[in-house]
Amino acid sequence: MTRFAVQDVHFPKNIPLSGNWGDFESSLLEFQIVLLGEGEVRMARFKLPVLIVIGILLIGSYGCGKSQEGHADNKQSEGQATRAKKEIEYFMGQDGAPMVKIPAGKFVMGSNDGDPDEKPMHTVYLDAFYIDVYEVTNARYKKFMDATGHKAPKYWKDSKFNAPDQPVVGVSWQDAKAYSKWADKRLLTEAEWEKAARGKLVREDYPWGYKISHDDANYKGTGIKDRWERPAPAGSFLPNGYGLYNVAGNVYEWCEDWYSKDYYVGASKENPEGPASGKYRILRGGSWSSLPHALRVSDRYSAASQEPNIGFRCAKDVTP
Repeated sequence: MTRFAVQDVHFPKNIPLSGNWGDFESSLLEFQIVLLGEGEVRMARFKLPVLIVIGILLIGSYGCGKSQEGHADNKQSEGQATRAKKEIEYFMGQDGAPMVKIPAGKFVMGSNDGDPDEKPMHTVYLDAFYIDVYEVTNARYKKFMDATGHKAPKYWKDSKFNAPDQPVVGVSWQDAKAYSKWADKRLLTEAEWEKAARGKLVREDYPWGYKISHDDANYKGTGIKDRWERPAPAGSFLPNGYGLYNVAGNVYEWCEDWYSKDYYVGASKENPEGPASGKYRILRGGSWSSLPHALRVSDRYSAASQEPNIGFRCAKDVTP
């Protein structure tokens, strides 16, 4: 499903605030909208008569009021997601996938209440970077394969995992690196991934707060909004504070770093890139088959496999 948000409303200069009502009635409002669909950002402009716009606004206002009466106890996450959209700076990747800018600055990484490899909690400074809004989908990965002749991933012909709008799975770390290079991007460092996943929150366990339900993400089991026992389509569920979808659950995401259980002890406090070597690469975010514990933003996992719950998203440096 294509999601869209009105970015700007351009009022024509000839709308009279007083005088001939006929002039006002015949005036047009010009809208510019940003269409955010699976892996797509599109701009569109159109014009509507003023009276039609007023009618739409009045109907929408009435509908919102009635909705609020029945859902006054809704979580604040929807409002937070709406506010976040107003602050997002979009960038179009070379592969046509939308990205958002994560600003430079410090954040608190790790958890003193989590697993041993998440300790100690420490402050890290990161330069600004761009990150994909969505996990790389089968549709985008197909374009990469068509352009390069790269081999298909392990579950490419499995109908449970090969819908165009599902995140690609069964990819190795090397596959993810190859796609990133083709798209003129790169994989995220582990620190970049965690900062982006936190969505401006500091100590919370999940991108939206301290608790989790199937209303928030796709993980083991089903219920409420989560009806999938497989990867959900890209863009399912609400985005986090940076406008990123499915950073918790759905599929694990490859990071650039080697894994070391003791890396946080004495790790660099500025743009850390992980250990110089290791046996396995880092995976973050949990998946559709994970228990809630693995969906925490501080949880660390590593592997060298090509499983149906492993995918990735890309990053890109911000250049002056």
